[in-house]
Formats: sequence, C-alpha cells, structure tokens
Amino acid sequence: MKTELRQAASDLAWLAEIPRHVWLRLLLVPLVLLLWSALARVIPEGYFAGPYLTLRALFLMLTDDRRKFPIALWETLSVYLCGLGAAALIGIPAGLLLGLCRTLGRTLSPFTHGLAATPVVALIPLIILMVGLGAEAKVLIVLLAALMPVLIATEAGVRGTDPELIEMARSYGMGALTRLRHIILPAALPSLMAGLRLAAITGLVATVISELYTAMTGLGALLQSLGNSYRMDSYFAVVVTFALIGAGATGILTWIERLLTPPPERRRSH
Repeated sequence: MKTELRQAASDLAWLAEIPRHVWLRLLLVPLVLLLWSALARVIPEGYFAGPYLTLRALFLMLTDDRRKFPIALWETLSVYLCGLGAAALIGIPAGLLLGLCRTLGRTLSPFTHGLAATPVVALIPLIILMVGLGAEAKVLIVLLAALMPVLIATEAGVRGTDPELIEMARSYGMGALTRLRHIILPAALPSLMAGLRLAAITGLVATVISELYTAMTGLGALLQSLGNSYRMDSYFAVVVTFALIGAGATGILTWIERLLTPPPERRRSH
C-alpha cells in the first residue's frame, strides 16, 4: 500500500509545479458560469442568454451547413492578424529608433501622443475615401489603432534601460548592434510585450468597428445582424468568440515573452 502511495505521489508530482494563478483561474471558471446563469434567470427572457444556450448556439453555428459563422470568423481573424502584425512590424522599429535617438524622440513626442489620443473612428471616413470599403480599409483601421501602443511602449522600454549598463558595455568595446541585442532589447522586452498585449486588445476592438463602418462582413457584421433580430443566444456566442480571440492573442504574447525572458528573470516572475 505504501509503495502504491509513493508511486502515486511521484506520478502526480507535476501538479505541484503548476503555478498558483493557474489553479485560481480554473476556480474562477465555474464561478463565472454560476454568475452568468444567475443573471440569465433574473433578466427577462429574450434580452439575455445563459451559458448553456450560448454554447449550444455556438455549436449549432459551427456545424451549420451554410458555414456563415466559420467564414465570418476567418474574415475577422485575417483582418485582425494582418493589422496587428503590421503594427508590430512598424511600431517596434519606430519605437526603437525614437528611444535610441533621444532628441528625435523628444521632438516627435507631442505628435506621437497626439496621434495616440486621436479616436480611430474619426479617421474612418478619410480611410474610406482613400482606400475604399474593402479589406484594405479594415486592416488600415486595425493598424492605426494598434500602432501607437506598440510604438510608445517600445520607446519607453528603450529609454528605461539602465544607462550604467550601456556605459559599461561601451567601455568593454561593445558595438552598437551588440549593445542593442544583449542590453537594450532584453531591458525593453517587458514594456514592449505589454505594448503588444495592449495593441492586441485595441486592435480587436478596432476590428469590430471596421466591420461595422466599412463592408459589412466578419463577426462584427454577424453580431449586428443577430442583435437586430434579437437572437440573443447566437449574439452572446459571437461575443464569447471575441473574448476567446482576445484572451488567446494576449495569452500567446505572454507565452512568447516567457520564452524570450532569460531563465533567472523567468523564475523571478513566476
């Protein structure tokens, strides 16, 4: 008996390595479902859908022969990922440039912050006049919404690098590219990844807005159609899909940050 218990303890030892916050997340799932069910009982029928009806509607939309939901999901994901990827490709180098060239960064700071504070919705008519109502306009809207968080966070991370480390690297004869790779980028990584996670959220919101203001396609158009017809179970299924997309995108970015973080720092933040 003792041998079996020791073997069982050895086989289940991996459970002790799971972080505490993961267990707390798992605990929150049934609590959220219970609260959701309670709200569905209180709110009049037809105005709200509980978790069972929502999940049932999601399953029915996924298995529907007309494939409206999978097509809309693909259209939304393609616009979202293209816009977010373009924001990262432009925002990270631009943020590095502004952070490394302090004079240039201080000169352009009022303009970058002014652009960051400008609502993307205000620019949609201009975007439509420039590129039309197609996918290009949607990607451009997502790009503009996600760009500034990445740029500003990257610039802040570069400026936050310890100047003594940079001076020490210079004294040891490290070149500019070596300093950038081994000192500046690791120091700026937490801020940079935080900017990407914020961009993932703002980009998803901009994706919905773009689908409502331009060509009516994707999950945003489906959401409006379901809301207008008061099909609340399917409506909430689309809302849950947006939440899953946002959680998945930020989760992947967190995982990438963990992979790029050196092991000592990774254990410290664990």
